[in-house]
Amino acid sequence: MALSQSAVRAPSSFSPPAERAPELDWLVGIGIAVQATPGQTIVLEDEPCTHCYRVLTGAVRLYKSTVDGRRQLIDFLIAGECFGLIGTRYTYSVEAITGATLVRASRAALAAAVREQPAIAERLIERAAAELARAHEQMLLLGRKNAQERVAALLVDLASRLGADALRPTFRLPISRQEMADQLGLTVETVSRTMTRLRQDGLIALPTSHDVVMRRPTELATLAEGAA
Repeated sequence: MALSQSAVRAPSSFSPPAERAPELDWLVGIGIAVQATPGQTIVLEDEPCTHCYRVLTGAVRLYKSTVDGRRQLIDFLIAGECFGLIGTRYTYSVEAITGATLVRASRAALAAAVREQPAIAERLIERAAAELARAHEQMLLLGRKNAQERVAALLVDLASRLGADALRPTFRLPISRQEMADQLGLTVETVSRTMTRLRQDGLIALPTSHDVVMRRPTELATLAEGAA
């Protein structure tokens, strides 16, 4: 099913504060808003990378297909984050987790914007470097950390991306326990047990299945670093 086009910017529980990604606001000016329903494919792995996207509301997952037909979740993006900015082909498939609104801009329009505003190129390089750093962190997460450290690291990462801090300690999970498990290389039962343990230890509170309150953010961050 094709993405629907819309000029309407829908509200979202997963939208970070507006100041989180101002360096890419120009994408909204050169693209069009598109809507994706939960589970809808946005791009497929190995397709020509003809457009770049910025998530306006909701959340999307990035995954790769394995030779035996399974899917490996490699990352997810929330409001303010982008994909398709670099490369000639998409190296992953992208699918909406929730209902999502994205701005889609052609790579030709992106190239023209870079020519007109050379400073944009520096921002793209910074964004590519950040994506590489996230990939390295994911390798460390899967290779060296135990289950409790992995879950803590994901919660700390989400809190940062969603603008939560010591003054605003509550944030809403944009992904399910199963998707957390897929991201962390754990079973959903392990993720659920670990979240319960973090709650029992007083590091977090779980007022609902989707809401998280960081009760002791410093200790949670220390655990995430594997230094507890």
